[in-house]
Amino acid sequence: MTPMFVCSMWMALQPTAQPPEPSALRVLWSVPLDSASFGGGAAADVNGDGITDIAFATYFGDARVRVLSGKDGSEIWSWHSPDRADDCYDASCRFADVNDDGKLDLVVPCSSGCRVLAFDAATGSILWDTFVGEGDCIDTPPWIGDADGDGATDIVVGTFKARMHVVRGSDGTLVRTIPIAEAGAVQSGPLVMDVNGDGVKDFVGAIFSRDAANHGLYAVSGADGARLWRVPVGQSVYHGPSIGTAREGGALCMAFGAYDGRVYLVDPGTGDTLWSRRSGSRYIMSPTVMAKIDDSGLDRVIVASEAVEAFDGLGESVMPPRPVRDDAPGDSVARGVSLADLDGDGAPDFAYLTGGGLFRVVGRDGVLYEFDATAICGEGRLSQASWHGPTLADFDGDGLLDAFFVVGGGMAPGPDGSPPKRYGMALCVTGFAGRASATNGWYMLRHDAQNTGNPATSLDPILLEHLPLPRN
Repeated sequence: MTPMFVCSMWMALQPTAQPPEPSALRVLWSVPLDSASFGGGAAADVNGDGITDIAFATYFGDARVRVLSGKDGSEIWSWHSPDRADDCYDASCRFADVNDDGKLDLVVPCSSGCRVLAFDAATGSILWDTFVGEGDCIDTPPWIGDADGDGATDIVVGTFKARMHVVRGSDGTLVRTIPIAEAGAVQSGPLVMDVNGDGVKDFVGAIFSRDAANHGLYAVSGADGARLWRVPVGQSVYHGPSIGTAREGGALCMAFGAYDGRVYLVDPGTGDTLWSRRSGSRYIMSPTVMAKIDDSGLDRVIVASEAVEAFDGLGESVMPPRPVRDDAPGDSVARGVSLADLDGDGAPDFAYLTGGGLFRVVGRDGVLYEFDATAICGEGRLSQASWHGPTLADFDGDGLLDAFFVVGGGMAPGPDGSPPKRYGMALCVTGFAGRASATNGWYMLRHDAQNTGNPATSLDPILLEHLPLPRN
């Protein structure tokens, strides 16, 4: 029997085995908020004290960019627009060196403000603040890298006007706009890569729309803006694809899920659908992850919505669907899994947060760890829209991984009968056995600043310089 068949058969037998009881986690620190945080945070040591800190941005009601100490949650700096009372920061933030001066910066898109902001990561001072256009709301995690081949750093975001913008990292100048489709929202994290082999990076994004004619994954030429291909799907796509080598031969593939409940594997060179499979969920909002999770040597496609599951490069199940929550069948995951070896056995585990506030880590033998934050915001303040991707890093400096996430999202009456207010809670939980390293951690949503969703992608050197990790 081939190793792939043995692994698939072994996985299929797992539900018959008695799973171990999940290990309990404890709260390292918590910070009350005036709203939830959507997207995901980003980890780095911003002040040089040898402790990994966490940056995140918040939704209407709180409307802040926040940077907290990973050790105890104390505020290092925060920012609220002096000109706009209540904005929506529901895209993920990213640490990077945007102006190529060797210092760490923080990129934060603002959805309702239609802006991209860059901060000095250490001080919170604004480097630039770019308005990209009226109605160009940004929900996407930014892509950060050299988009045009000039050797300088660019930031690429998608907007509600079915297009992407390229912003120059040195000064925030809007240098290019790329239409992706006729209508709809690009809410997927952009991929910027040469898909047609002409030596110029192209732009890949997905469309969320009420119009079925626009549903799909698109690739647009970086050379002339022409559409290279479109992958039609049954319903909207919220998060963009992960990339990896899922098939024999080593060719790159793209994997994504859609609101039709299907998972797609695509040839990025042609846009051909290699396979499409019905998942164990009614719909898929989450991004996929592609990673080597067994002995096949190939990437597997991991997806989490109402169930978490994995497929091989031929579309066969290598991990049957498991409900993401046992006591609430309708609960689901919006930001996919964050991958790391959290129990220290050398194998990757899947960490996720459900909308109802259950943080869980799943391994090959079932649930390894969990922390129920359903009611952590207080009486009458159940976690209702915890659409946040967990960040996995060593936050307390003991060498072991910890997890950061934000729950909340609801409305609750104010004190003494005052109008309802939003609420949320930022949490860092600890108790894992896995050790943090440059290759074992999940330091931002989609793993890296290029949105690959693949842990084999190397992190940017500037980020690694600002992560207190073992150097041997």
